[in-house]
Amino acid sequence: MRDRMYQEELFAQRTPYLQWLKGQQEMERTMDRPEAGKQVCALPFSSCMDSVSGYGVFRADTIYLFVRTGGSLVKGAETMIAEIFSQRPGTMLVYADEDYRGSLSAFYEMDGKAGEGGLYRGAPWFKPEFSPDTLSSFFYLGSIFAVRGDVILRMIDVHGDSIGIYELVYWIFMEVLAVWQSLADTGIVHLAKVLYTNDSPASAARLECSAHIKSLYESKEPVQELVSIIIPSKDNAKILQRCLETLMQNTIYDKGAVHCEIIIVDNGSSPTQRQHIAEFMEKAKHRQPDFTFLYLYEESPFNFSAMCNRGAQAAAGRYLLFLNDDIEVLDTEEGGRWLARMMAYARRRHVGAVGAKLYYPLVPADSGCYRIQHTGITNMGIGPAHKLGGMTDTGSLYHGHNTMNYDMLAVTAACMMVRKSVFDEMGGFDESLAVAYNDVALCFRLYQSGYFNVQVNEAVLIHHESLSRGLDTSPQKRKRLAEEKERLYQQYPEFRAWDPFYSPHLVQWKRDVDYNTNFLYACDEIVVPESVHVSEQSKIFRQRGKSGILGKIRDRLTGQDLLMAQIDSIEQEEQTVTVNGWCVQRNRNNAGISRRLCLCSGKQVYMFEILPKLREDVASVFAADGRTANVALSGIQVRFERNGLQRGRYRIAILFHERQLLWAMNGKGEQIEVEI
Repeated sequence: MRDRMYQEELFAQRTPYLQWLKGQQEMERTMDRPEAGKQVCALPFSSCMDSVSGYGVFRADTIYLFVRTGGSLVKGAETMIAEIFSQRPGTMLVYADEDYRGSLSAFYEMDGKAGEGGLYRGAPWFKPEFSPDTLSSFFYLGSIFAVRGDVILRMIDVHGDSIGIYELVYWIFMEVLAVWQSLADTGIVHLAKVLYTNDSPASAARLECSAHIKSLYESKEPVQELVSIIIPSKDNAKILQRCLETLMQNTIYDKGAVHCEIIIVDNGSSPTQRQHIAEFMEKAKHRQPDFTFLYLYEESPFNFSAMCNRGAQAAAGRYLLFLNDDIEVLDTEEGGRWLARMMAYARRRHVGAVGAKLYYPLVPADSGCYRIQHTGITNMGIGPAHKLGGMTDTGSLYHGHNTMNYDMLAVTAACMMVRKSVFDEMGGFDESLAVAYNDVALCFRLYQSGYFNVQVNEAVLIHHESLSRGLDTSPQKRKRLAEEKERLYQQYPEFRAWDPFYSPHLVQWKRDVDYNTNFLYACDEIVVPESVHVSEQSKIFRQRGKSGILGKIRDRLTGQDLLMAQIDSIEQEEQTVTVNGWCVQRNRNNAGISRRLCLCSGKQVYMFEILPKLREDVASVFAADGRTANVALSGIQVRFERNGLQRGRYRIAILFHERQLLWAMNGKGEQIEVEI
C-alpha cells in the first residue's frame, strides 16, 4: 500500500499539467452551459498564410471558427466561443489556448502505462491578452480563433479577397488598436481556456512569421533622429568607459540618420574619478563625431529615479535611452543593430517603453552559450520578476519568449527606450522609488494610459548586473526592497497579482523564471507550525547528547549515521519563508517515511510537516544504490508565514520517524540558520 501510494504521488508530481487538466475538466462539468444561439462554422487551415478567398462566400450572421489541421477541438469548444460573441456584442475576434498530444516521454521524460490511444496531453500554451506587437513578430494566435462574418466581409471589402489569414487578423488588430484604451474596450478577446490539442508535440516549435506583415509595421518616414542616452553613474569610471567604448565602437546605424548625445548623470564621484571621465569624453569627441557628451554632476544620495529624471530634463533628443553604466554592446553585426531595432518599436504611436534582451557575461561554465538576465518583466502573484533569468539562450523558450519580440507589462530600465514626449507625459520616474521598481511603476502608468511596452529580443546586450550598486542580498537591502514593492502596489493596486501578458494559469507564487503550469501540490501550500512545548523538547534532542566514540556507536546502532539532509536555499518574502532542500535515509525504503522540519532557537522550537516533493536530481544520485529506494520524493519545500512566530535566529534540523534528529547543512557542509 505504501509503495503504491508513493508511485501514484510520484506520477502526479511528474505530470503537473495532467493534474491541472483534471481540475479544469471538473469545473467544466459543473457549469451550466446553455446554447449561445449563434451559428458557428468551422474552417480548417494548414497555415496562417492560407488565402481567405479559398473559403468561398462568407455570411455576415455567422461566426467562423478557424481550426488548424493536425489537431482537434476539445468538447464544447464551439459553444464556449459562441458564448463570448453572444455575451459581448462588440467582439470581433476570439482566440483560445492550446496544448499538444504525445507520449509520456515526449512531455514528462518518463515511461508509464498508456493513456487514451497511448498518448497524453502536455506542453500547454497559455497565451497573452491582446498583443499587437507580438503579432508583428509571429502569429501568436496559434491554432484556434474565431471571427464574426460581417468583420471578415468588411476586411475583404477594404483590403481585397486575396488577403491571407495572417493579414486578416493583422487588419482586425489595427482597427482595434486605432481606438484602443484598455482591455475592457477591445473587440479582441482571449478566452483563457485550452480548447484545442495539436497532434504533434514537434509543432510546439512552430513560430509562423510573415515578411509582408513585418513590412506593414515598418515606419515609412525618413529616419533622422537624435537619441539621448542617459547613464547614471558614480565612482565607476572604468566600468563606464567600457560601456561607452563598446557603445560607440560596436553600435551600427546609418551614418547621418542617427545622432546620439550621451548624458552622464553623476551623484558624487571622487575628483580622481571625475577627472578620468572628463579625459575620456574629451578624447571621444574627436574620435566619434556622431556622439556628443553632457556631464551632469551633483552630489546627492543615490536615487536612480531622480538621476534619470535629471538627465531627461537636460535631453535634447526625441528618444530617451536609459542605460546602466555596466552595459556592454556586443562586438558582432547582429549585436551592433540593437539601437536601430529598439527604435523601430519606440517610434510606433501606441508603444511606450521598449526593452532589450540582456545577457549575463560569459563564464567558463557557460561553454560559450550566453545565459539570459532579462527578457521582460512579468507581474506575478509574488511580484515583478525577470522571466527566463539565468536560463541558457538556446532554442525557442516557451514559444519564442527569448527569440521573438513580445508585448510585456514591463521592461527593465537597465536598458529602456521611450519617446521623450511620452516620458514627459507620464511625469518621468517616480522618485519615491529610489532604487527598485521605478521602471515597473513607469511601465504600469504607460499601460494604464493606453501604451504597450515591448520587449525586443532582437536587440541584445551584455549586462554586468549590479556591478555598480551590488545585489539586494543583505537584510537591510531586502527590507528596503520589500518596502518599495509594497509602495508599488499601494500606488497601483489593480496590478497586484495581475498581468495581461502572463496567464493566470502560469506559476504565480514562486520565482519561477520559466513558464510552468500553476498547479499547487500539497508541498506548495502554506504549512502551519506546531510549537513544541518545553517539556517535550528534551525527548526530541536527547539522542544528540552523546559525542565521541560512544556517540558514534549509538549512531550506528540507531541508524543515525544513515540520515542525510541538505538545505539548498531559504527564500524570504514579506510575509512568507520557504525552505528548500532534501533529506534521505540510506539503506531503506524512503516511501512514506515521517519527516519534519524543525526551527530551533533556545527554548523555542517550531515543527513543520515535510510533504513529498519531487527531486529528480536526488533520485539520480541514488539510482545505483539498490539498498536506498524511493528517494525521488525526498525534496524539502516548507512554506510558512512569519506572523505568529517569535522573531530571532533559528537553527534548522530534520526529524525522522518522530525520534531521529539531524542538523541540516548546506551544500558546503555549513550549518544552516534562518532569521525570522
